[in-house]
Amino acid sequence: MLNMVANRVPTFGRVFIVMDPDDTDEENYNRMQDVFPPDPNGKVRLFTSLSDAYDATESNNNDVILLDGNSTHVLTEMLTVSNNRVHFIGMDGGGHLTAQGAKVQIGVTGVATDLAPVLVTGVRCSFRNIKFINASTTNETLYGFIDNGEGTVIENCSMIKTLGLDDSNHASFWMAGDSLSMRNCVIGQSNTPNTAAGFGILIDGKTGGATDGTVKENFIENCYINMSVGGSVQATSCFIKVADASALNFGNTINGLIGNNFIPSGGTIMTDAVLGAAQTSGNLLLANCVFSGSTGIGSASGQGVYSAASGVAPVAAGGLSTATTD
Repeated sequence: MLNMVANRVPTFGRVFIVMDPDDTDEENYNRMQDVFPPDPNGKVRLFTSLSDAYDATESNNNDVILLDGNSTHVLTEMLTVSNNRVHFIGMDGGGHLTAQGAKVQIGVTGVATDLAPVLVTGVRCSFRNIKFINASTTNETLYGFIDNGEGTVIENCSMIKTLGLDDSNHASFWMAGDSLSMRNCVIGQSNTPNTAAGFGILIDGKTGGATDGTVKENFIENCYINMSVGGSVQATSCFIKVADASALNFGNTINGLIGNNFIPSGGTIMTDAVLGAAQTSGNLLLANCVFSGSTGIGSASGQGVYSAASGVAPVAAGGLSTATTD
């Protein structure tokens, strides 16, 4: 197990295990008790609560939390990952785009500050092979995952909002950080239509994180956005929402994104894949991205959002970007 951790996250930190409290009768649970007993100083390394395991980590120690892949790890409040260099790995074989066995879920809390299952504000934290679920109807719990950190890595994860799809401006992923590396992930779901304005990715600054509200130099590659837009919100929903004129700073790139809006029988196509505003200090490049279930790519030109595909024309200018527009 330690060799596996070293291959995935080559660090010097400690390893903590999180098992579901309902799985105490399973062989894995009993084996983990034997393999990870408290250390000589009484430090606990096996937990039945993700929040408790995170509380045991030390900032900048590169500690690793391994999540049992058999059950859902339920949060009673949003987990704010403010410690630096903490790493989370779901343990079910890995390699998933979706349907990860290790699930982290928040339900109805009724607390306005519980914005998502996880909010990252720390530096250089990482998440691998985990499914994040927002199953809350609390009006303020709008997001599947929030990255407001610096240098976050997210690989082979999925993030969805399953309930509260009648709350305006919800998003499965809120990108608010600095220098994100995100790859091989699925954002959103298509089996339940949203009836209020909803987005796959929301791009907007958020104060209180490692970046102090600045969204800059983020990189997303080989990811998917699933949506199903219902009701009368086809014009206000989109795969990517750039919130306002100051949402982006410097260069940001999304490469190889596939956005699929499932239109059920009798449904209406979404108007635009991307909704934005004229930017003052940054841009977003959509490289080799494709969208299904929307009439146009962008709501207007001049918004700092550009689209390019490599090798689409046998001319010298092939691959050059153009401003997104209908």
